[in-house]
Parts: sequence; C-alpha cells; structure tokens
Amino acid sequence: MSQREFLADLDASLHAGFAGAGMAEFGLYTAPGAAVAVPCQVYVDRDVETIGGLRQFVANRVEISYVRDAGLALAKDGTVHVDGVTFTNVKIISDDGSLSRWMVRSGP
Repeated sequence: MSQREFLADLDASLHAGFAGAGMAEFGLYTAPGAAVAVPCQVYVDRDVETIGGLRQFVANRVEISYVRDAGLALAKDGTVHVDGVTFTNVKIISDDGSLSRWMVRSGP
C-alpha cells in the first residue's frame, strides 16, 4: 500500500467517525458540464477573514475539504450541495491526494 492509499483510507475512516458525531458532512458533487452528481464526503469550514492592514474589515469565508476518492473529479466551478446549501468551487487551496481543500462561494 502506498502512502497516498494509506492516507486516503485514513481520511475516509476519520470522516466516517466525524460524520457520526455531527462534525462532518456528506454531499453531492457535480463537475462542470456533468449531468449527474456523485456522493462525496466533505468538511465545511465556515469562518471569518480580516481584511486590510488595520484588520478592520471582516468578510465571511467558507472552505470545503473533500475526502478524495476515485470517482471524484474536482474542478473549478464544480458545485457541491451539502446541508441544504450549494457551494461552487472557486480556487483550490491544497490537495495532498487524500484531502482537497477549496475556497468556495455560496450558490451555483
């Protein structure tokens, strides 16, 4: 088993435990141009971001971390529907082959 396979199995197992405790979500991901959504395992990080040198401006920020699996082809402008909300992938933050983190915006 490779390191990537080990981490993918570990992240999937951790997600299952976190989802059972209400700390992770299941969603439906639709790749750009695709007609069919595929199930996915995600973490939704809702946070605030301070902007500017004086840190006086605050903006809402949402990141989605996807647990990678073979059937999930993540891309910019792909959408994920989770917990009654649709998010659109805007920019990839990181991807180690096991977890893929994206900055997202609400809405299609």
